[in-house]
Amino acid sequence: MKSIRSLLLGVILLITSHLVSAQQSKRDSLENLLTHAGMDTNRVILLNKAVGLYFSNNPQKAKQYAEQASRLAQQLGYSRGIGRSYLSLGVYFWSQGQYQQAIQLANKALPYFEKLNDQNGLSSVYSNIGLSLRALGDFSQATSYYFKSLRASEKAGDLGGVAKTYNNIGIVFKYQEKYDHALYYYWQSFRKSAGVDPRNQAGALANIGVIYQLKKDNLKAITYLIQARNRFAALNEPMGLVICDNDLGETYCRIKQYDKAETTVQRALQAATRLSYTPGIVSSLLSLGEIRLQTGRAAESFDFFNKALPMVETVKQQAGRLRTYKGLATAHAQTGEYAKAYQFQSKWVALKDSAFNEESIKKIAGVQAEYQSEKKQAEIELLKKDQQVDRLWRNTVGAGLLAALIIAGLVVSRQRLKIRNDQVLLTQGKVVAEKNQQLEVQTQLLESQAIVLTTQAQQLQELDEAKTRFFTNVTHEFRTPLTLIIGTLSEKLHGLADKAETVIRRTEVTVMYRNAERLLQLINQLLDLSKLESGQLHLHLQTDDVKPLLNVVTALFSSTAEQRNIRLSVQLSPERLLVSHDADQLEKVVTNLLSNAFKFTPDGGEITVQAEPIQVDDAAFVQITVDDSGMGIAAEQTDKVFERFYQGASPRMDRQPGTGVGLSLVKEIVELHKGTITIDSKPGAGARFVVLLPVAGPETVTASSPTGRPQSANHIVSVTIQDQLSAAAPLDKGRTNQPLLLIVEDNDDVRTFIRNLMQSTYQVLESENGRAGLKLAQEQLPDLIISDWMMPDMDGIELCHRIKTDERTSHIPFVLLTALSTQDKRLTGLQTGADDYLTKPFDARELLIRSRNLIDTRRQLHERFKREIRIQPKEITATSADEKFMARVMTIVETNLGNADFSAEQFGQEVGLSRMQLHRKLVGLTGVAASDFMRLMRLKRAAQHLEGRTGSVSEIAYGVGFNSLSYFAKCFREQFGMLPTDYQNKARTPA
Repeated sequence: MKSIRSLLLGVILLITSHLVSAQQSKRDSLENLLTHAGMDTNRVILLNKAVGLYFSNNPQKAKQYAEQASRLAQQLGYSRGIGRSYLSLGVYFWSQGQYQQAIQLANKALPYFEKLNDQNGLSSVYSNIGLSLRALGDFSQATSYYFKSLRASEKAGDLGGVAKTYNNIGIVFKYQEKYDHALYYYWQSFRKSAGVDPRNQAGALANIGVIYQLKKDNLKAITYLIQARNRFAALNEPMGLVICDNDLGETYCRIKQYDKAETTVQRALQAATRLSYTPGIVSSLLSLGEIRLQTGRAAESFDFFNKALPMVETVKQQAGRLRTYKGLATAHAQTGEYAKAYQFQSKWVALKDSAFNEESIKKIAGVQAEYQSEKKQAEIELLKKDQQVDRLWRNTVGAGLLAALIIAGLVVSRQRLKIRNDQVLLTQGKVVAEKNQQLEVQTQLLESQAIVLTTQAQQLQELDEAKTRFFTNVTHEFRTPLTLIIGTLSEKLHGLADKAETVIRRTEVTVMYRNAERLLQLINQLLDLSKLESGQLHLHLQTDDVKPLLNVVTALFSSTAEQRNIRLSVQLSPERLLVSHDADQLEKVVTNLLSNAFKFTPDGGEITVQAEPIQVDDAAFVQITVDDSGMGIAAEQTDKVFERFYQGASPRMDRQPGTGVGLSLVKEIVELHKGTITIDSKPGAGARFVVLLPVAGPETVTASSPTGRPQSANHIVSVTIQDQLSAAAPLDKGRTNQPLLLIVEDNDDVRTFIRNLMQSTYQVLESENGRAGLKLAQEQLPDLIISDWMMPDMDGIELCHRIKTDERTSHIPFVLLTALSTQDKRLTGLQTGADDYLTKPFDARELLIRSRNLIDTRRQLHERFKREIRIQPKEITATSADEKFMARVMTIVETNLGNADFSAEQFGQEVGLSRMQLHRKLVGLTGVAASDFMRLMRLKRAAQHLEGRTGSVSEIAYGVGFNSLSYFAKCFREQFGMLPTDYQNKARTPA
């Protein structure tokens, strides 16, 4: 959704009907008039006009003039001036984001205009209140005030006021994402402003540009925004320029012209800062943060979003808060902080849903319909009056005929002269018509050419999107069987780990496992190339020493070097080699270069990895080289090895030729890092690959993992066979009731694999698609759900959403499995409410560990609920839906605490669930059945009363719903380990 841009235009387009265009000559003239004006009503009028002239250039001076006008109008008892002064001062507070003060001042002005029946003043009051309500997110109330303003402007015959109100109504429809409705009102505003209010025309054009940006017609958006900017520049409106520059910057970002976007938004930020224009500053900061997200610099974006956050939170500006929450959610997700990402995404969803719920939309539609109905009624009344005039006219026609005959004689004589003049005009008209026709043909030709260019651009974009979807879907299809292959082989390797008699089988399984991983690596490389082509591969940069990363990656090849008797050495400079890099992508570069070196180096050869700082043309670089003692590369091949899918001749017949993907990917990743890669090779003398990466200054160092690189999803399987020998211990098998697990997976083999993996620890239910899985979850209320993402009938995302928004099932932990490993897909999964997310192929033991952790976390919450005397719903729930449920349940129990006859059936009826559903829900959330839950809540309340000494033991027991003192004492002792009297005495004793 578009953010605060159109909202900001409202203050420029609808300050009040008495404000005029801010031009330097008018300011000078007005200052001269103020110098010679006396202390009378004329001075009040001039001061209020000065507010409009200085509003966008010098807000503080505008505030001073508004305060002077208010004081003088009060002294003179000038009612209209008092009302206008309140409005002028309110507009200043609006621009500072102080919306409640703006509303209060408008309401102060209202009775003065009502008493005077000043429709222009009333229109301004209603409009200003609407602006502030819209900024606070109350769109239905804002719309109601806009239509009040529209009626007042129409009564006053104020075309300028009507035009401004149309513009603001259009903004509401824009927020509802009804873009065609919004365009209708914006164009109405533009046309009615013609020759009346050039500033409103400029603002309407800017809003039209924003709509085309939202409709993804970026060329039209830029055209209209530039037109609007030029008009604001001619009117000397710096606030309008700030708004247009922010919108233009976002549009340039959408078409990937990032440098231009950065320059434009920085210009807006500087201007807004000079003006102390808070909404403009917020908009620029958010745009700069979004540009960094789009260019893979998520870590840098926090500077801008964190500056904007307190500003939008302080003024409660809804549109700005929506953009800030969305930006922070994306930034945290791109930097791997998924818990924080989920936190901000939840805030965004809650705020967005509150803005336009169904009730709000109905209110807005009702206000519009009421206005249209009033207009129709007025037209009917006007038609009746016309009919009365027609009857009067028919009565006078007879008398008029006689006079007409007398006049006709005079007309005939003049008609002959008119005919001659008409012939001359007709000839001239034909010439003009021919010229107009030629211009129309030329215009149509230009429009046709523009349509063709736009169509071609859309077709190219659709082709790129189709290609990306193809690679994504193919990757998913490959990853599913690889999950089975690698997962099964991983289990086999663990099973063969300590059996000496199975060495041969272990070797065979290891070969299969290694080649399955190689296949996964090739799939990932193809997907990376697809992302590079579509511009979707973004770097997540961190500035750090690259030596730890080089050591770690090289160590992964030590086993291969030992097997083939190759001398693998690493020679790194003692200095810190600081480079701004994406650790995961740079790892791919080094891995591919080493794989290539091992492929072309004979057994007994030598491979060397070096890294050192160097100077090239007064610029500092880190040079990383990989040398091998192989056969080298022929001169005619050196220019081709980086070409996609090029396969050079292999010097060894026993070596399988490559795919031609790895080195092509290496070159593009290096260039994304603003570096270069070259080859220095001679046939028979080995090959040397040289990578140059720009050095980063020490002041930009950012935190990184101890190994110098983040954990890559692709390494979950590749390294864990040796590193994860310590498996997660299964849940306590002594339990008579094992946790109930629901597996939702459309692939029979994957479903069987997960079932066999989990059935020793869980009771297992299975479903082949999301719809059947949802029904099973609602009926059985499992303790855990593991679901695939891509499935027929209902996918995993929809299933997760249904589970987490259904009060019966919202407490169930949900694990999402998918082959879609991109950052945005991971974020989408977490945003939907999934508790955990695993990328295929996954390590079987990792799935066991994560599942056990989710169950253990729920069990710990159960124990805490049983143990602690005072506990809030939010402390034992994971979702807002569960928190609301528990709050309602606790309220019902509290209400019926003293009712000893309150049964589990009545409990379920009041909650709105069946007895069995309530039982399962409470067991899932608290570990306690419905009847036990009521008893436990009574005992906790009794303990609180005993601590507070609010009565005797018997009074407290009967007060919380126990009919028997002995039964109360027995239950209390079982829960707290002592009798009620001992508990009360202990509470009296000071610690």
